[in-house]
Amino acid sequence: MSLGSLESSIMDVLWAADGPLTVRETLESLNRERTPPLAYTTVLTVMSRLADKGALVRTAKGRGHAYAPAVADEAALAVQGVLRTYGEAAVAHFLDRAATDPALRQRLKALLEDGQR
Repeated sequence: MSLGSLESSIMDVLWAADGPLTVRETLESLNRERTPPLAYTTVLTVMSRLADKGALVRTAKGRGHAYAPAVADEAALAVQGVLRTYGEAAVAHFLDRAATDPALRQRLKALLEDGQR
């Protein structure tokens, strides 16, 4: 999934946060560095769409919601999008590539071993 400018800014705020944030908290963080300031409804709409796309996890908080990233970074978000769009075909192509690239194969082996600990 490719992020637009505002989507990327919102994700950066949420990736840097210590926990889930409300739309208001996200808006305040974004507007510290913006002129003119963003509207609440703009940020609400973008965060809702990011949740619908699977980039954010939305949980009820009071009368609204709190949002947290569904993945650790933009690379993980891209992988999530590729897998959602292409499924097993993407994995098969990746494995074909790994079979012919010794450095990639070694890196995958190390990552798998780390994941088993």
